[in-house]
Amino acid sequence: MQDKRSISSLIIATLLIVVLLLVGCVKEKQKVISNREPQLGQVNVAEQRPENKTDYNTPEFNTEKSGAEESIKINKDYKGIESKGKSEKSNNIEDSKDSKDNKDEGSDTKEKELSEESLDNKNNDDSNDGKDEEVYGDYQGPVQGEIKYQEGRPAGENSKEYKASGDIESPYKVDLIVTTDYGHNKIFAKNVGLVKDEVGMEVLFRNLDIQTAYGGGFVNAINGIESQYTFFTGKNRKKVDWFYWVNGILAPIGIAEYKPQPGDVIWWDHHNWSTTMFVPAVIGAYPQPFKNGFWGKNPGTMIMYCEEWQAEAEKLKASLLEQGVKQIDVIPYNPELVKKPSKYCILLGPWEELRKDNEMLQDINMKNKLLGVYVKFAEGKVAGLNYKGKTIVTYDNAGAIYSFTAHQGGIKPIWLITGSNKEGTHKAWELLMNKPETIDKYFGVVVTEKEVLNVPFVN
Repeated sequence: MQDKRSISSLIIATLLIVVLLLVGCVKEKQKVISNREPQLGQVNVAEQRPENKTDYNTPEFNTEKSGAEESIKINKDYKGIESKGKSEKSNNIEDSKDSKDNKDEGSDTKEKELSEESLDNKNNDDSNDGKDEEVYGDYQGPVQGEIKYQEGRPAGENSKEYKASGDIESPYKVDLIVTTDYGHNKIFAKNVGLVKDEVGMEVLFRNLDIQTAYGGGFVNAINGIESQYTFFTGKNRKKVDWFYWVNGILAPIGIAEYKPQPGDVIWWDHHNWSTTMFVPAVIGAYPQPFKNGFWGKNPGTMIMYCEEWQAEAEKLKASLLEQGVKQIDVIPYNPELVKKPSKYCILLGPWEELRKDNEMLQDINMKNKLLGVYVKFAEGKVAGLNYKGKTIVTYDNAGAIYSFTAHQGGIKPIWLITGSNKEGTHKAWELLMNKPETIDKYFGVVVTEKEVLNVPFVN
């Protein structure tokens, strides 16, 4: 009897040991799984992507700001693509929408109110669209809308060719100018219609044959005249491209992002940039930028005159006022105010008087071509340069009108109305007063007794 009890006790003890061992194994397994959950969770997320393997880092799906977007100040998502992405995302979400049936009445009411509000907004938009049709004759809507610059985009991405669709009737107008070789060859010049709040690229699409590159925001060709750099390699690749200015100011933003203002002068030029990468300001849009400013902002104009030139400065002010310029100050020449100008500046007087105590002017005169200046004063003479900085003509008694900025990327140009002596300065001043149309579409000018020369020369 005792043997049977001993055997029973041994069996029970063995079973208990087995049970304890099994429980321990289960707990250890759970511990291992718990430690791997983060990796498993990420793998599962990756496996749950749709079978079409859409890249969620493309602009169409990425809803978070990337480091590149933060670092590039002019980088904004192309609204057309963005809205398309949102639409596609909403379609993908529709299938999972049916599973969310546990909404309370308050939520339903709120959604109903938002839906009604959205409907009202849509009706308002529709009514505005109707008004647009009345305001803009022959307007067919935007071709591509706003496109942002994005670092690292390949040149061939969204490279397309667009034929001019035709100008529109509009109460808003801009001057569209196209030249080559630093303004020496005129291609197109017309006062064209503008749709309020549209980007400048749309103006180009209607009036010119355009080829785009780098995602659609880069103008690679106009009317068949293309960049000799973008799609070329090796010995065939040359530093010749299209550049544009708004009211005589080199635009620091792409044309697919810039929104022109009524009255703007949008000027495109195709030229060699092997010596000068950027020409920050040009004079051929006069009386711009003094009249309209840049991007709807006008800091005002300050005319600074050398001794004995006050009367001419006052007459120049009167002339600008007649042409619609506002907020003009006339003060004696002060070199310190030119270093960091708060307004557009016009400096009036002979070169030797302007250069005194002005290291910046002396430096610009010496570096000239590197800073987009093609006039040089030396030994009492004024020289006209070509785009490589080589002296082409020299005059003892001549004037000059040209512009630049105090620093690279500046949008407050400094104009010089000057000359090799008093007589030369007076020639330049008289030209601007009596025949301002002479400098139309010129980068800068040298004014002689017999002629007005556009600089830089191209030879």
